[in-house]
Amino acid sequence: MMKHRYVSGFLFSLLFSGISHADVQIKSPEGGVLTFSQVKKGEHYDANAWGKIVFSNKNVQADLSQDDRYYTEDGSSQVSPSGRYLIVNSISGGNLWLEDGSVTWTDRANCSVVDMKNGCITSDWSGEACGYTWVRGKDIIASSEKTDADTFNFTAMRPTLRESKGDFAIMENARVMNIIRCDVPGKGNINDYQQLAKLNKASAKAVRSQIVDYLNSLTMAASITSKASLFTGADENSQTKAYLVAGDNVKVIQRSPDNQWVNVGYINAKGSPLVAWIKADTLK
Repeated sequence: MMKHRYVSGFLFSLLFSGISHADVQIKSPEGGVLTFSQVKKGEHYDANAWGKIVFSNKNVQADLSQDDRYYTEDGSSQVSPSGRYLIVNSISGGNLWLEDGSVTWTDRANCSVVDMKNGCITSDWSGEACGYTWVRGKDIIASSEKTDADTFNFTAMRPTLRESKGDFAIMENARVMNIIRCDVPGKGNINDYQQLAKLNKASAKAVRSQIVDYLNSLTMAASITSKASLFTGADENSQTKAYLVAGDNVKVIQRSPDNQWVNVGYINAKGSPLVAWIKADTLK
């Protein structure tokens, strides 16, 4: 059976050779390590093919693998000049039914950039840019070292929670976890994370854990002085049915510009977090 590899019309030549039977690791001076494991062999696999990639550093371990791909690496790939990023090549394949009724196997080459500081997959694409490489001394991907070479702005593709709001209810867990690595919970997005936990049942537990970690990192605490209605935003029109009562302890996230509203986080007795806005006069 003939085997074809197409990358959006661009024939991508893999530069790997030899078979490795042990895990391969790529290390960054940023402290991150990407481990390639579960060697793949067979008719449709290239040399140095791996079924799994795992990112780790002193704080986290994350499986970055996608089930419909295998990864190619012989240990020779280099992180970007700063040590921050690594280009990861992968292959997705499947049967292609032709007009004459015959079937052939078709591969598609993909390339991703992994942030070796936190495991964020900043971009994932296929096409001619998969043949681009790092520019000497710069964290820039280009077609060559020439000054007029085409460049690929992978940092502009870095996923954020805010741009994904329309997909909260349907986002797969792998995408959610990648956004958490790429767009770390903070005062600018914590209310969106609260909404994500509410709408995405599959990832709710993991998202709530991240919210709890963020709230526990805050140092400014306060107490509710009287029944405080909860709002999704700093305005009267966003009131919910929920409320806190006098004596509840909260963490202060931020205040509105006019100081009339306070964004707070509350963790109940079961360890479940709640993030909302309250009126400033209900807080001590």
